[in-house]
Amino acid sequence: MVTSPTFWRAAQAALAAAGLALLAGCASAPPPLPASALRDFAPLVVTPARLAAVQTTPERFSQMGGMTPAQMEARTREFADVRVGHFMGVPSGWAKRPVKIHHRSYLHRQESRGGIVLVPGFTEGLAHYQELVHDLVANGYSVYIHDHRGQGFSTRLLADAAEGDKGHIDQFDHLVADLASFALQVQAQRTGNPRPLFALAHSMGGAVLALHLARAGDATPLAAAALVTPMFEPTIGQTGLGARLDRAAARWCDGLAARLPFQLPGLSAQRAAGQGFDAARAAFEASSTKQDNDLSHSVPRLMRRWADRASACTDTSAPEHCGHADAKVEGPTLRWVSQACSAAREARGPGAAAVTRPVLLINGGQDTVVEADAQREFCSRAPGCVGQTMPGARHGLLFETDDLRTPALAQMLGFFDCVRGGGRRCG
Repeated sequence: MVTSPTFWRAAQAALAAAGLALLAGCASAPPPLPASALRDFAPLVVTPARLAAVQTTPERFSQMGGMTPAQMEARTREFADVRVGHFMGVPSGWAKRPVKIHHRSYLHRQESRGGIVLVPGFTEGLAHYQELVHDLVANGYSVYIHDHRGQGFSTRLLADAAEGDKGHIDQFDHLVADLASFALQVQAQRTGNPRPLFALAHSMGGAVLALHLARAGDATPLAAAALVTPMFEPTIGQTGLGARLDRAAARWCDGLAARLPFQLPGLSAQRAAGQGFDAARAAFEASSTKQDNDLSHSVPRLMRRWADRASACTDTSAPEHCGHADAKVEGPTLRWVSQACSAAREARGPGAAAVTRPVLLINGGQDTVVEADAQREFCSRAPGCVGQTMPGARHGLLFETDDLRTPALAQMLGFFDCVRGGGRRCG
C-alpha cells in the first residue's frame, strides 16, 4: 500500500486528537517473533497429476474482452443453482445504522468435493470473483461468497453518498463477525451434506479469516483454509516526508496502530492514498505502462477487474438484496489503514496459536502490497500452517497469468483433497 504525505499529516492530527486512547492501544501491542524464529516458506511445487486435474478459465477469455460478471455467472449456472440473498450484519456506529450484507451461493448440482467459502480482499467483491467462482464450481465444489461491509454490493459505511467509493471500515472486528455469521448460515444450508466446508481467502480476507479461525477454534464450521497472499501486515510505502518518517510510518503500522472504538470527525474518512474509483480506472486505462503495477502480470485480467467492479448490483440481483448500487471502491481511508494495521497485527500475533484447522498459505515473491515476514510469523505461530511461495507472483495471485494462477489453484484444491482424505500434514 502506498500512502501520501496528506495521510501522514492527517495521522499526526489523529494521534493528537486520540491522545491516551492511542497510547493505550500502543501499550497492548505484543512483541513480534524474532527473525530466527520465523519459519521459511518452501517454493510451491505442484505435482503433474494435480496440475492436469484442475480445470481453469484461460486468460484468453480476458484478452478477447472478457465476459461481464452476469455472463460469467450464466456459465456457472450450467453446473450450479445460484441463490442470491442478504443478511443484516453488525449495526454500524453510535447510531446503529443497519448494514446489509450481500451474498450468493453457487450450489453444484453434482457436488463431489465439498463447499468453499470465498473471503475477498480489500475493494473486491463477488462481481470480481466470478472467474474464480466458475473455476471452483467446474472442479466439483459448491461456492459461497459474501461482500464485505463497505464494498462490493454491501452497505457503504459513510453517510455521504458521494463518498461511496472510499475504502472505509467502521470496525475490523465487524468484518470478522460478519464472516462468522455467514459461515454459520452456510453450515445450516449444507445440513445433511457429508462433504466438508473449506475457506479460501485473499489479502485482507486472509486477516479476517485468520481472526475467525483463532476466535472460533474447534467451533468453526470450516475444515481447512487456504490463504492467498494474506494481509498480516500492509506494506506502508513512502510518505514523501523523508527517510526518518518513512521508518516511523512502517513502525507505526507494525506495532503502534490502534483500533479506536470511535471515529475522528473530519479525519477518519479522509482518503489515505489513491483517488476516486472512476479517476483511478481512467488513469490505469490511459497508462502506457500497465505492466508496471503491484497486483498482477496479467493486464487483461486487470482490465476486467476494473470493469467487474464497476458493475451494477441489479444486473444480477433483485434490488432488495443490494446494500449498494455498484461495486466501485478504490483507495483506503485513514480509519481503514489504522484498523487494518491493528487487526493484522492481532491476526499474526500470539492468538494465531489458537488456529486449530489446517492452513495452506501461499505468498508471492514479487508481492509489494503486504509483508512476507508477517506471513511467516503467522505460519510460525499457527500449528497447522504450511507456507509456500511462488517467486514470480505478485499480490493478486488469483488473477495472475495462467502460468502462475493455475498451479496455485491446483495446489489449493489438492490441499483440500488431502484434508478431506484425512491427511495429517497437507500442503
